[in-house]
Amino acid sequence: MELVPADLKVDFLGKAKFAFVLSAIMIAASAYIWFTTGDSKYGIDYQGGHEIVVKFNSDKVGSENIRKALNAKGVEGAIVQAFESVENEYSIRLGGGEFEGSDSAATVRNLVTDSLKAEYGESFEILKTDFVGPTIGKELRKKALIAILVGLIGMLIYITFRFELAFALGAVAALFHDVIVCMGLYLFFDFQINVATLAAALTIVGYSVNDTIIIFDRMREEIFRRKKFNLVELMNESIASTLSRTVITSLLTLFSALALLIFGGGAIQDLALFLVVGVITGTYSTIFIASPVALAWENYRSAKEGSEDSSVSVAA
Repeated sequence: MELVPADLKVDFLGKAKFAFVLSAIMIAASAYIWFTTGDSKYGIDYQGGHEIVVKFNSDKVGSENIRKALNAKGVEGAIVQAFESVENEYSIRLGGGEFEGSDSAATVRNLVTDSLKAEYGESFEILKTDFVGPTIGKELRKKALIAILVGLIGMLIYITFRFELAFALGAVAALFHDVIVCMGLYLFFDFQINVATLAAALTIVGYSVNDTIIIFDRMREEIFRRKKFNLVELMNESIASTLSRTVITSLLTLFSALALLIFGGGAIQDLALFLVVGVITGTYSTIFIASPVALAWENYRSAKEGSEDSSVSVAA
C-alpha cells in the first residue's frame, strides 16, 4: 500500500532553511519555558513531596474549592489538578518543604483527609498516596538526565559505526530536536515532568531514530548502486521512496497515542501527550532535520578537504 508515490519529485532539502528557522523558534520557546518555570516543572518524582489522588462522589467540587478547604485547615501550598479524562478525580500535590516535620506519607494523608472531611464529609475516597524525599527526587532527576544523554551518545556511536559520522550527527541532531520541542510543548500545556515523562522521552528517541535509520539505509543502498550521483538528488529521492512507509507508520502510532490521550487518565495521559507530540515532531525531524544536517556536515567535510566530490563514503 502506497499513500505517497515512490517516484514523488519534491525538493525536501531545499526547504531545510525554512525548517531550521521554524525549529530554532520552537527550541528557543522551549528553552524559555524550561528556565522560567523553575522547579515547579518537576513532579513529585523529581522534586520530592506528597501526591494524593482523591475521587469525589459529586461533580460540583472543583479544584479551587478543594484548595480552599485545605487552606482553611492549615494545609497550604497545595497544587490541585483535575484529571480531565476521569470525572471527579483530583491530584493533590504538596511539596516536601512545606511539611518537613511530616516525613510520613500517612501523616500527610491524615491531614488532607481531615481537611476534606470537614468540608465534604464522607463523599470522597483516597485512591493513591505517594511520597518522595527531596534528596531522592534530586537524585532521580540527575539519573533521568544521564539516561537520556547516555541513550543519545550510544546512538551516535552506533550510527557512526554502522553508517558514518555525517549520518550519525544528523540522527542525533533530530533526536535532540525532538526531545527539546516535546518537553517545551509538554510544559506549555502545564504538565509536570515525572517518571512517565522520562519513559515517553526514551520511547520517542527510539521511535524517531528508527524512522531516520530507514531513510539513511535507503540512501546507503542507492550510494552503493550508483557510480555517479548528486547527493542532494539522492537524498530527496530516498526520502520520497520511504515517505509512504513513514506516513503510514506515523499515523498508526499517532492513532494509538491519541486513544491513550483521550481515554487514559492520570500518568497515562501524561505519557500519551508526550507521545502524540513526539510522533509528530519525530516525523518532521526525520525529513527536515536529520538529512539536511547530514548533508551540511558532508559539505563542510568536502570543503575542508578541498574536494569537489559530493559522495558519502559509507561503511559496509
